[in-house]
Amino acid sequence: MPLEARHIAILFRRFTSFGEDVTRRYVDAIEARGIPHLLVGGKAFHGREEVEAVRAVLAAIEWPDDELSTFAALKGPLFAIDDEQLFEYKSRFHIFHPFRVPPELGGNSGRELVLTAEPTSHLVPIADALRLLQQLHRGRNYRPVADTIGRLLDATRAHVGFILRPAGEQALANVLHIAELARQYEAAGGISFRGFIDELQQAAASETAEAPILEEGSDGVRLMTVHKAKGLEFPVVILADLTCRMSHGDASRHLDPGKGLCAIRLSGWAPHELRDHENDEVARDEAEGIRLAYVAATRARDLLVVPALGDAPWDGGWLSPLHDALYPPLERRRTSSRGPGCPAFRSTDTVLARPDDEPAAPATVCPGRHDFDGGYSVVWWDPAALTLGLKPAMGVRRDDLIVKDVPRDVVADGRTKYDAWKLARINAREQGAVPTVRVKTVREHAEDVAAGQARGAEPQISVIAVRTDREAERPAGPAFGALVHAILARAPFDASPAALEDIAAAECRLLGVDESDAAPAARIAADALAHDLLARARRAEARGACRRETPVTLTLEDGTLVEGVVDLAFEDAGQWVVVDYKTDREIATGGEQYRRQLAAYVSSFAGATGLPASGILVRI
Repeated sequence: MPLEARHIAILFRRFTSFGEDVTRRYVDAIEARGIPHLLVGGKAFHGREEVEAVRAVLAAIEWPDDELSTFAALKGPLFAIDDEQLFEYKSRFHIFHPFRVPPELGGNSGRELVLTAEPTSHLVPIADALRLLQQLHRGRNYRPVADTIGRLLDATRAHVGFILRPAGEQALANVLHIAELARQYEAAGGISFRGFIDELQQAAASETAEAPILEEGSDGVRLMTVHKAKGLEFPVVILADLTCRMSHGDASRHLDPGKGLCAIRLSGWAPHELRDHENDEVARDEAEGIRLAYVAATRARDLLVVPALGDAPWDGGWLSPLHDALYPPLERRRTSSRGPGCPAFRSTDTVLARPDDEPAAPATVCPGRHDFDGGYSVVWWDPAALTLGLKPAMGVRRDDLIVKDVPRDVVADGRTKYDAWKLARINAREQGAVPTVRVKTVREHAEDVAAGQARGAEPQISVIAVRTDREAERPAGPAFGALVHAILARAPFDASPAALEDIAAAECRLLGVDESDAAPAARIAADALAHDLLARARRAEARGACRRETPVTLTLEDGTLVEGVVDLAFEDAGQWVVVDYKTDREIATGGEQYRRQLAAYVSSFAGATGLPASGILVRI
């Protein structure tokens, strides 16, 4: 199988050193060679050019009076206005402001017209960019933040601009990741555009991982820490960051779980427990370093690439446990053979440059293949045979896509394919916008029936009242009605007054109702449960023919699905009785609508069971 980028992993012991991103130079070198890559957990997201550019534009949208942010937005990769045009605009019109577009360039509306003796057509892109910032500013708090970012990217055609750049996939993934961060911000309760910008600025001061651009199993060199690589295996593994130390020379802390003790060095001072066990902690740290080096080396299935110094081993680095397996004996270091699949090295030195151009010493390892007694071989490379210091290519990657001198038939063919794709996309979006199922609530269906927009069922509906001698002193209102409904939904049909009061007290806390309403609600529920209708429901429950708080659906003739929840339904004498609880005040204000709702419930039960059904509105 030919070697592909996805077969290679570059492993690091660390990703940052004294605040500097260790992986940055490796990523730049990979991108300069146009090799796809996946940085698993890199720490350079907010420092990327494209992320800083989007952050500057978002700041210009939020603060139009911030002329520096507006200038940065215009000069950045999203608008890409030339310095020459920006200088001329500033000289002629004095200010970059989204709400102060000069009338010579169409004004704030884009429809103003003022004649001038000097040409202005080359400055129109600046005016268009300012008007776009103006429009996004006006609507920034009336739409989701991610939608504002999407409109910005669409208007500037940023997707194409970023993808055509070197390492464009990573750049575009990072930009789209900002929109994903906006969605996460709003899902977590964020409510303002400015709040999201503040979060971005705070995150820029911390270390945040880059957006992954490749899914697992897709093409790309993996760059990850040794800890991330545990349990994984790759055909080719490259160990990086030679200068990372294997362990610390002194202990920073000592843990004693048995005593519940954590002794930590603070401001150069160490507790005596740490001093007493410092040698043990240093030995433990060294053992962990050796274990990590072993884990890293064993991730390679076919080939392991290890950086090393040709003159002599560098002790103390995290790769030092591998030195015995890399360096030949001193007497054999200057003799080697050509490695399989390797070029013929012209030099006999594995060091690219030394101070004062000193030559190779007798202890310097000679480039080529060195065989070891363990039955394996190590190929030391001549660094002069490698293409080092390659700079990233400037400009676009695919200039063939924007070249002007193209035959007419090629242009016509491409245009035809594009138009076909565009029409197919429009058709797909139109079809996707048509719901396969229309869903309504029972309340909405009842309102449509009242308005004559839908046909309503006409089953038998009756109304009964549960009268009590305490009606004059009972509370009223929607909250109290919801409390009574909740008690009747939870309470057993044979619940005692004490049990009803306990249920009422619990429901008051759940619904946020005043606890003083619990006692009267429990009494009203007791009166309802004592009614003959509920006694029939209790007997049906004993037969397994009773349903309480049951979700139901009804399919109308036009395919619309009507959804609702039935308070109570039970089968009695070969037919279903559907019960809906309503307070006197509810019946008085919406009696006909509640009848239509109950009619839909009755039709749903009749259709589902195949038995006749009737409805009863219970006035509580």
